[in-house]
Amino acid sequence: MATTVRANVLNRVDQENPAKGKSAAIIKKRTANPVTRHALGSVTNQRFGSKNIGVKQELKKPVTARQRVTALKVRDNKNVETKQIPVKDADPAPMEMGTPSKIPDVEEKNIFDRSSKPEIENIDENDAENPQLCSEFVNEIYQYMLYLEAEYPVKKHYLKDTSLKSRMRSILVDWLFQVHQRFGLLQETLYLTIAILDRFLQLQPVVRTKLQLAGVTAMLLASKYEEMYAPEVSDFVYITDKAFTRSQILQMEIFILKTLDFNLGRPLPLHFLRRNSKAGQVDANQHTLAKYLMELAMVDYEMCHVPPSRLAAAALCLSTKLLDDNDWTPTLEHYSRYSYEQLAPVVCHLAKNLKAAETSTYLNAIRNKYSSHKAFKIALIDEVKSPLVAELAEKAATIVL
Repeated sequence: MATTVRANVLNRVDQENPAKGKSAAIIKKRTANPVTRHALGSVTNQRFGSKNIGVKQELKKPVTARQRVTALKVRDNKNVETKQIPVKDADPAPMEMGTPSKIPDVEEKNIFDRSSKPEIENIDENDAENPQLCSEFVNEIYQYMLYLEAEYPVKKHYLKDTSLKSRMRSILVDWLFQVHQRFGLLQETLYLTIAILDRFLQLQPVVRTKLQLAGVTAMLLASKYEEMYAPEVSDFVYITDKAFTRSQILQMEIFILKTLDFNLGRPLPLHFLRRNSKAGQVDANQHTLAKYLMELAMVDYEMCHVPPSRLAAAALCLSTKLLDDNDWTPTLEHYSRYSYEQLAPVVCHLAKNLKAAETSTYLNAIRNKYSSHKAFKIALIDEVKSPLVAELAEKAATIVL
């Protein structure tokens, strides 16, 4: 697995400019006609010296709803697989997961109650006229998200007694990040992919040869959960250079869902970051730098067990400290539920990743993404190389999360 993915990492650079030529035409076609989706680019498991597998692009007439339904019926009648092909080196039967404990009654005790804290700003008081912001019960929503976060944790060092190594996970996450970019998926899909992968591997550590299969299947599940138009299974078969078959991916999908007991609703760091950014009244640069820090943390195996709410709060804390030298205010502490003392260890590890992004090959894809104009070139600003980052990164070596 490590050799296959490593070969992909070395061959992942697409020399074409996506804004010009054939690549732009393919991207435009995928956006205009979501019915026909093909995997893009050269992010594959291609071995050295082998030919590129081209994707034939043909102009097609728009498909009507009636034609689409008819085609689906014909396909279902003709191509239904009655025989399940077992995955080689199958993993043991999924562990039974305990049912969630009783959901707390948010009306019983509201942890975001400000009645005893008059100095805390009400960040929702001007949102009553916007129904999308759910100002009447937004605090209850986040209280329930904190409950789900505690209900479905990721264990610390969950690969310790397995044949998998932390380096293998880092290579896989870096490759999944490139696949996510090639498919043009939502931010939430990327975060959910890594969450599904970690939660699955801590319960059912797979053999090395099936690690990439678990990764692409996790992204397939995340896409179905978050996307309006999820990539097809054939797209994931192509993006792995046909290292796995359609049947293997579908079987792994069932296996992951059973292992997780179909619970995919664990909150993401991005959900908490948006709330914290509102509480801190941060600008676009601070919010983007916090997202950069969170995505760097996804590759770091040492941080995979950090709860999403704590990771989001620490990322915003370091971001505001670097850009504006702002302190962690009482309002931010109230809505994030973390004091600066609780965030300090995570902040140091985030600074360590920020410094490592300058040299680590596993973080190149993320750094390149945040070096673009769309991301305000946040990875290239002087503040990310400030002495404060080096100082905090040094402390990370002595701090255990």
